[in-house]
Amino acid sequence: MIHIDYKDADNLSDALDNLYTIITLLRSPEGCPWDRIQTNKTATQSLIDESYEYLDGVIKGNIDSQREEIGDVMINVFMNLRLHEEQKDFEPYEAINEVCQKLIRRHPHVFGDAHADSAEGVLTLWNNVKENVEGHKEKSEDFFEHIPSSLPPLETSYEIQKKLKKVGFDWDNTEGVFDKIKEELEEVKEAIKENNQDHIEEEIGDLLFSVVNLARFLKVRPNVALFRCNEKVKARFQALFNKAKEKGIPLDKDHVVEMNQLWDEIKSEERK
Repeated sequence: MIHIDYKDADNLSDALDNLYTIITLLRSPEGCPWDRIQTNKTATQSLIDESYEYLDGVIKGNIDSQREEIGDVMINVFMNLRLHEEQKDFEPYEAINEVCQKLIRRHPHVFGDAHADSAEGVLTLWNNVKENVEGHKEKSEDFFEHIPSSLPPLETSYEIQKKLKKVGFDWDNTEGVFDKIKEELEEVKEAIKENNQDHIEEEIGDLLFSVVNLARFLKVRPNVALFRCNEKVKARFQALFNKAKEKGIPLDKDHVVEMNQLWDEIKSEERK
């Protein structure tokens, strides 16, 4: 048993210190078996999961959820910091010092004499500092060098398109993107006619890539848009499930008409 003299903090510094101390104790030989077996990989996977749970709270406007979930995000950030400290990779303060220096360096319009009157101007300054001050210039032999291989495919498509935009390889307006989506949809239909599963898969991929391009062009993160859609469908079908149960309507192929009527009813209620 570990004795801890815990007191709620009334300032950020003490609160962060409390959290890091608790995580350090949990990772100690006398601590928790589950916490001791965590790795940078498992902590990062949990970090991604908790970030989406925080995002869910943001989308729903639930402040209680946001407060709880951003705390869970901090657990996994601090878990990673503690792991690196144990592995003697670097000290937590070194990582924080480095990012503080970077933020100051990459905001010369705030902490220096440069000027930026728009978000686009800020990005130009940011990239200029990355390339000309920090030396993060692209290597000619690998154009996509800085896109992590661990990204999910949807996010990878988004990052590929951002890279292409930087060198001007982009659509002039949304009409071009819509035309491309229509073109890819027709190619999916043609592949279906061929009854070639490999070709269908390829064309579906092209169609998805084009839809991601539309999302990027309209300044929408495709993973967030899809996350919101998933949550909406889940909520609607749960409401359908509840209504069907109340009315004694089985959920099967023989009652699709009734299910569609309930679905439309729920959508109508949402609009009101």
